[in-house]
Amino acid sequence: MKRNFIFAALFGAASFLSAEVSVFDAGNINQDTPYGLTENEKILLKNKQKVEKLNQNIGSVQSDIANVQENIEGLRTVLDGINANNQKMDSRISDLENRVNANDLNLTSEITELKKSLKQNQDIQEKNYKKITQAISELTSLIDSMNNQDTKSSKTDLENSDKAKANSSTVDKLNFDDKKLSEVLEYADLAYKKKDYDNSKSAYLYLVDKNHKPAYSNFMLGEILYIQKAYKEAIPHYQKSVELYDKADYMPKLLYHTAISFDKIGDKNSANKFYHALKQAYPNSKEAKASPNRK
Repeated sequence: MKRNFIFAALFGAASFLSAEVSVFDAGNINQDTPYGLTENEKILLKNKQKVEKLNQNIGSVQSDIANVQENIEGLRTVLDGINANNQKMDSRISDLENRVNANDLNLTSEITELKKSLKQNQDIQEKNYKKITQAISELTSLIDSMNNQDTKSSKTDLENSDKAKANSSTVDKLNFDDKKLSEVLEYADLAYKKKDYDNSKSAYLYLVDKNHKPAYSNFMLGEILYIQKAYKEAIPHYQKSVELYDKADYMPKLLYHTAISFDKIGDKNSANKFYHALKQAYPNSKEAKASPNRK
């Protein structure tokens, strides 16, 4: 759950690019004052504006979340060391107590000292545990504050945008209603392997709409958009995938491609955070080894 919170919060840092208005750009929602929009394009424009507003509101929270996470990891490292020492002391105490039973009275003093040290370590552990609890609570509050700023609305807008894009696609519409969801998934994966990205995308969007393997389907939608160099559009799908399930075996690739996507749209700060998260969570993965070392 902690990782889910963190990853969910980091995803909110995407910034959107704007284009110069042209009289020949009718229907272009990236213009400052778009005109000549279809109904689907009006929906996309409205959703785009809401997401941009949300990005402005949550920007200041990102550094606070990173700081809290660093504090949590530091405290956990301290606790791990204390726990290891406590286990060694428990083992040593048991051994000494057995020897005392054989009338080795000289060991009584050593046992007393070890128990005293153990008690001190336990007191330190309790204090650090309280600090971790407080840090986690603070992190949760920060993420909740972001969710209260129209996050749910933005997620709905993303889903509506995907539907609008699917409806306005030039790809021949495929009828999946007469197929089992497992068959649609098999078709989507096969089309992706054949680099038939348009039909593969349509299948994954259908699976998302039917809530079948939504985490995996959103990840694959992100991958398709990443391959098509639509980095800004790929990021929300990676975000949704992490929110739904953050322990999948494709997580290293997801984090790596998310970081690269942020780099491609010029958001170096967010990219660095994802490179750092990748190296911390999956240090032995090929993606972590390929990631740049940035501060």
